[in-house]
Formats: sequence, structure tokens, C-alpha cells
Amino acid sequence: MKRKIVGILVMTLLIATTVLPLVSSADEYVNDECGCGSYSISSKAHFKKSNPQDPNYISPMSTITGLPDYFNWKDLGGQDWTTSAKDQADPQWCASCWTFATNGILESVINIKEGSAVIDPDLSEQYVLSCLPNATYPNPPGTGCNGGDTILALQYMMETTENGNGYNGALLETCFPYQADDDIPCDDKCPDWVDKLVPIQDCFEWWSNGNPEDIKLIKSQILEKGPVLVGILYTTDYINWAQTHHDPDDYFPYQAATSANHAVIIVGWKNDPSINKGGYWICKESFGTEWGYDGFVNIEYESIKIDSNWVDWVEYDPNSYEWPNEPNPPGVPMMSGNTSGNVGNEYEYTFNSDDPDSKDVKYFISWGDGNTEWTDYSASGEDVNVKHIWNEEGTFTIMALAMNTDNSISLWGTLEITMPRNRAIMNTPFLQFLQQYPILYQLLQRFLRL
Repeated sequence: MKRKIVGILVMTLLIATTVLPLVSSADEYVNDECGCGSYSISSKAHFKKSNPQDPNYISPMSTITGLPDYFNWKDLGGQDWTTSAKDQADPQWCASCWTFATNGILESVINIKEGSAVIDPDLSEQYVLSCLPNATYPNPPGTGCNGGDTILALQYMMETTENGNGYNGALLETCFPYQADDDIPCDDKCPDWVDKLVPIQDCFEWWSNGNPEDIKLIKSQILEKGPVLVGILYTTDYINWAQTHHDPDDYFPYQAATSANHAVIIVGWKNDPSINKGGYWICKESFGTEWGYDGFVNIEYESIKIDSNWVDWVEYDPNSYEWPNEPNPPGVPMMSGNTSGNVGNEYEYTFNSDDPDSKDVKYFISWGDGNTEWTDYSASGEDVNVKHIWNEEGTFTIMALAMNTDNSISLWGTLEITMPRNRAIMNTPFLQFLQQYPILYQLLQRFLRL
């Protein structure tokens, strides 16, 4: 009875010293244009973003809590999971960035889902230009060097109707090499082209407002699924900068924009508090390897409308196509350890992955608080114990993938943990005062299960 009275007293005092914040948010639909170079068209989106209170609102992605401050598919475990930057030619000659962006995200996702950075598929942009006229601009269709619709290019590569070419799949480059010419007839592809189609599982388009929550969604999608394509404004300043800046640490600074006319691929990001907008996106371009660094550029968050525009991504089934020397990636890591705890305490977690060929594996761990690390190699199926301390309260998603000695990677394993808010309560001035009375303080600790 006495313990119950003390508990009621303590909780009453806590309520009197606690303020609950009120949070409200509203997102509005962002309409924009997409195309390439000097041309633009209105995009037909699978998902059009509106106020979340709208019953028709669809959120196709979910936010991963505690995203790392740096992540880059171009350099994960010393491997490049993207493909080499190609050259679309001068946009005034052939504004075909939309085909390079759609193929580029699929190429990277194939590497990631197959678990091998060296498959490096090379898909045909000419196939999209010559064989999928309904994805091009303007009407009547067939002039893809004047621009096109990125999501329609992905959709029509999948469709077996008259909008597509009768079969689902992106075609290999060797079957239909790029010629930067939309007058090349579709019949010019190789005779056995059907056998060289790589099936697409699904594709999606969503519109971002560029607010912090939307940026988290974009990052979450990149981390969990692979690179995405977005629209930017292709300005003279951006062109001049990319042609003269070749340091991987350089970034194109913030420049306001109200429209977009070019498609690029985001492969990662880097948070940096010294940068005005807090960091930059790591992007793949389509103007050859002389552009930026090896054909890649960094663009400051919010600059030239990069994260307040359409966002497209693609899904691929690794069982749908057999590649030469296809790897056997490690199994998804199994994780175990505390799912709740206290801020400032050290906790140990166990990681385990079975490699089908019994090769040694190491683990890439994202702790959910912005920090990441690699473990050393260990035997397949052997428990690996790693300790970590969380310095902030909240809910965190631990993510881990396994890489074997052949540099094949698994899919992500996840474990959600919580650092309870009561640790912050214990640091209030009132409870610091209570620490002068050990008995009452101990009762409080038991009551809150600290």
C-alpha cells in the first residue's frame, strides 16, 4: 500500500513537471515537369502526393529511423554497386537523359539484388527510343530525342500491350547499341532480342515536397532498395560547374529553382553541418566519365529542385534472369540482443549469416543513430558480437548486411530497438533534486523500471 501511494505521488509530480509537445504537419502536392536538356513534359505519376489527411493520399515508402550520416552505393565495402556513367550526347542533339536514368537505376538494382557488384549489366537506351514511342515526347509519339517520361519508360518496358513492345523487360545494350537517334527503327535490334530481355518486377513514381520528412523517405528508399532517379533543373551554372569540378568532395551549391528539365540518379548522400543545407546528394549523370568525377556529381540538398520533384524507382526479381557467373550471396543476417534499454549504456548484439559456399563473411552495420561500421571477416555461420552505445532516446532500426570474401552481399536484416524516454525524465531538475534522497530515488527507479 505504501509503495502504491509513493508511486501515485511520484507520478503526480512527474505530470506536473512534464510538457507534452503538440505536433502538426501538412504536405501539399507538388506539380512539376520532367524531360531532358532544353525540353520538358508533364509526368504521369503512379503516386501524386497530397495532404496526408486526404483520403486519396498514398505514401509508397516508409522512413527508416536513424539513417546514417553517409551512405553511398558507389562505395560500399570498397565495391561500386552502380554502373559506369554513360554518355547520352549533347542534349541539344538528343535529350535522352530520361532513358539513361531509367536504365541506370535498374542496372544498379540488379547488382544489389543479385548481390554482386561485378555483374554490371549494360541496358539499351536505344531500345527505349526506338521501340517504346508512347513513352516519348511529343504527340504524335516517336521523337524521344526531344525528351520523354521516365515512369512511362519503365512502365512500357514492362507492358505487353500496344503501349509496350509485347514483352516485359529492358534489352541488353549488345542487342541494340545506342546511336543518339530516335529515327532508328525498332527492327534494327538483334534477331534474338526476346532472349536478351531482363524482366522488370515493378516500378513506381512519387512526388516529394523537399521537406525534411520527404528527404528522409528518399534516403530510406535508397538505403533499403537502391538508387532512385529524380528531376533537376539543368542550368548553365550547373553545366559549367560539373565540367570543371572533378574532386569527389566538391558539391554544387544551393541554387533555387521552380521547375525541372533533366533526370539524374541519386546513389547516396552525405550529411555535413558545415554546408548551408546540411549536406549533399551523390548523383550519377549521363554525360560520360569526364563529367564531375567519373561521371558522378554531388549536389547540395534542395539545390536545383533535386529533392522537391518526382522520384522514380524500380524493383527487380533476382530469380527472373540468369547472369553469367552469377554469385551465391550470403544469407540475410540474423540479429539478436536487447530490444530496449537506457541511453548511455553499452549493449551487445549478435550477428550471424550463413554463406551458401561457406565463405567467410563480414557485416556492415547501421546502428540507427547515424553511425555505421564494418566488422572483420569471420567464418560462415559464426556468431559475431558487437557492442554499441546510444546517446539519445528514441526508437532505432539496426540494419545489417553480410558480405563474403567474393564481395557478394546479402539483403538487409533489421532489428528495431527503443531507448525509453524515461531516461530523459531522470535528468530533469526535479529528479536530480530527488537523488539527494536515496530511498525515494530508488523507489522511483523501480517504478519506472530504470
